[in-house]
Formats: sequence, C-alpha cells, structure tokens
Amino acid sequence: MNLEFLVPVLYPGAILACGLSLWRPHIGIYYLVLVLPLQTLRYQIQSYPLGGSIIDYVLLAVLIGALFHRPEPMFDGLPIKGVLLCSFIYSYLSLWHGSLFVGLPLPLSIDDVRFSNWKSYVELGLMAFIAFAAIRTREQVRAVLVLMCITVLGVGLDFYGVVSTQDLSHFDDSVRYSGVLGYAGANGLGAFVAMFGVLLVAMATMKVDRKLRTLACVTLMGCVYCLLFSFSRAAYIAFGAGLLLMALLQKRFLLTFLFAGLLGCACLVPSAISERISGTVVQSASSSGEALESSAQERVIIWEDAISIFKAFPLQGAGFQTYQFLHRSLGYGDTHNFYIKVLIEQGLIGIFFLLTILGQMFRQGIGLFRAAEDPFYSALGLGFAGCIVAAAIANFFGDRWSYIQVDSYLWILLAVVARSRLLAKAKPAEIEDWEEAEDKYTNIPVRDLPPALPQPS
Repeated sequence: MNLEFLVPVLYPGAILACGLSLWRPHIGIYYLVLVLPLQTLRYQIQSYPLGGSIIDYVLLAVLIGALFHRPEPMFDGLPIKGVLLCSFIYSYLSLWHGSLFVGLPLPLSIDDVRFSNWKSYVELGLMAFIAFAAIRTREQVRAVLVLMCITVLGVGLDFYGVVSTQDLSHFDDSVRYSGVLGYAGANGLGAFVAMFGVLLVAMATMKVDRKLRTLACVTLMGCVYCLLFSFSRAAYIAFGAGLLLMALLQKRFLLTFLFAGLLGCACLVPSAISERISGTVVQSASSSGEALESSAQERVIIWEDAISIFKAFPLQGAGFQTYQFLHRSLGYGDTHNFYIKVLIEQGLIGIFFLLTILGQMFRQGIGLFRAAEDPFYSALGLGFAGCIVAAAIANFFGDRWSYIQVDSYLWILLAVVARSRLLAKAKPAEIEDWEEAEDKYTNIPVRDLPPALPQPS
C-alpha cells in the first residue's frame, strides 16, 4: 500500500487543523499524531506556502487554543517540566559554546544548520508541554492512541508493499528500506516500531476494551513485520528489553514469548534476518579467532576516538552539534551512540540532563501503572515504561532521540501519561438512583416505609 495518495490532503488538513485548534486544541494534536512519522510525505508539501513549517504552525495554534480555553494552569501536573526547561537552556548555551570553540557561525539564524537542529531538538520536548495542555479527558487520551495505531498501520502497510517484493534469501544492505520515515533510515524505523510495539504489547495483553485490544493486536503484527525486516540489530535488542520489563512486572508468560522469539530467529525467520544477526561476529582475517563485522568494528573505533574528546572537555563538552564539524575518526559525522554524542558535545552536565529526563519519563509510566485502577490507564503506564526502556537501549547504537519522525510519539505519550495520572486520581461523582441510595445508606427498604403523614392544614 502506497501512502502517496495522502499528500494532497496533508496541506489543507494542516490549515483546517490550525483553525479548529483555536477552538478545540486537541484536534491539532490528533492531526500531528497522524502525520508526524510520515516524513517523506511531509517533505513533498514543502513547496507550498509555509509548507515546510506545518508542524510548527499547528503546534502554535494548539498552544493558542489551550491558552484561550484553559480551565486551570496549563502545565500543572507535568512533573518533568522543570528539568526539561533547564535542559533547553543549557543546550542553547552549549550551542553558543560550540560556535566559539569550533569557529562556526553564531547560532542566530534559522538558516544555520546547528541552530535549526537545536530548534528541532527542543521542539520535541515542547511537544509534551503543548500536548499535555490540549489533551484533558480519558476519551481524548484513547483517541490519541487509536490515531497512533492507524498511522503505524499505514507505515507498516507501506513498508510491506516494498519489502515483500524483494529477494530476502540473503542479507544485503540494498534490501533495507526506511519507509515513510525517510532520512531516519532503516535503523530509525526499527527503533520507532520497537518502541511503539512495546506499548502495543501492553495494550494487547492487559484488560483494555475489546476494540482497542483488537486494534493493538493488528498494529502489533505490522510493527513486528517492520521490526524484523528493518534488519536493525539494535531494534531487536530494544524490543526484547521492553518485553523483558513487562514480563518481570506483569506478564510472566512474555518470557516464554521472548524465548520463543529467540528460537524463531534461529529457526523460522527468513535467512536474510538470521544472516544479519549471525553476521555481527565473523571470522577474523588476521587470526584464527573471531571479530566484529566491519560496521560494528567501525563503531567501536568511533567510540574510542570520541572518548578522547570527552576527556579533553569533560564538564561542558565541545558544544551542541559540533562532532560532525570536528572531522574525526573514519570521517563519520555521528558517533553512532547518542550517549557518547551527548558526552562529547554537552559533557557531564548534558548527560545528567538526558539521564534525568529518561528516568523521569520511566517513573511517570511506572507510577501510572501502579496507581491506576482503570486497566486502560494501567496498560498505558506499563507500555510507556517499556517504551522508555526500548528507547534507552536503542540510543546505545545511534541517535534515536533527535528525529521528529522517530521520537515525537514518545513525547506525546509522555503528555498523555502525565494527564492520565491526574485523571486516574480524580474520582467521578457517584450517580445513583435515590431509592437505591436510601436503601444502601439506611438499610431500610423503601417499600417498608410507612406512608407519609398528611400535612396539617
């Protein structure tokens, strides 16, 4: 299934979403959920007036609408807001530090690539603020999850339409396909479906309503297909880590599922996938022992070189988005490990903010899972915690934190999880029939009461 037919409606849809968001802010979030992963489709409308900034304008419209219709302080109940704001400020200061250190242009113009990357980086966090302000009811939380499933199904169908026609008897880089996620690459696609797939497992295995569970199961099958044929070893590990968390906390039978999956990788999956996994370690050309294959070995070399930069600037790093301009080992512009990238660019301060944010996000999910009595909220909390574990693992093997088409769902899910924690604490007023209430609280059956005495004239 090709999703190109959606291109003509993306632009007018954005205009409509902007207008409606001023009246109903959650509508803009619904639109964003539908289009954020579709990077290749959004790219095709950049030639339209302001077409390259539709995400920015929809977010702005949602924010304005939330300001006009706020029944209470907009961001009360979003515990992570303090550390997020501090990280935004520090990353901008680091951006300036990098300009002065490397001799790059000062970050004052949106045309500057480093400033543009910083804006996109911060926009992901701001998305959590804006979505939290816009999504306010259980029905809206559920609608966000349903729309996410619909989009991920579309991503899977587009991926299947291409990959199913290829020869998968042997692995080759030419068979890898990133789908509508575009420049995030096949590894980015793998990380995306691994993270969201963990959430779907929670929705599919816990006692949520039947329609949502059915949708989660169907979408999960699409995620697993994309995961397998993304040929991303990091995504395999990330998905397995998320399943392991859920197995330990709630569903022990998932351990059996995980073990069966490992056996399946060895026995049942197409040979291209087994070749990809087994090819991580190859016979060494210089000795009789084994060694990492070339791409894995190159990553080790890059990491060792990157650590030497960190040792020179341990506290503040070399500056935000500077590694690609340092022309370091093997000519790569990325460290292929986001934690190392943050260490060498933002130092120990930057890595402290990153780990704190990850920890707070995980805590939000676990808190909702443990506190909620509603199975829907409980599944959402557990699934989100699993998402964060998968994200934390995936970022060991590359930048899976800075791409809007890969990570935007994480931030919107953070917003709906934080909102769900507030909703789960609020107990709706009991509505009972008067006779039932009287029977319950007085233990006097209504039928046994004497007739009312006549009123004196």
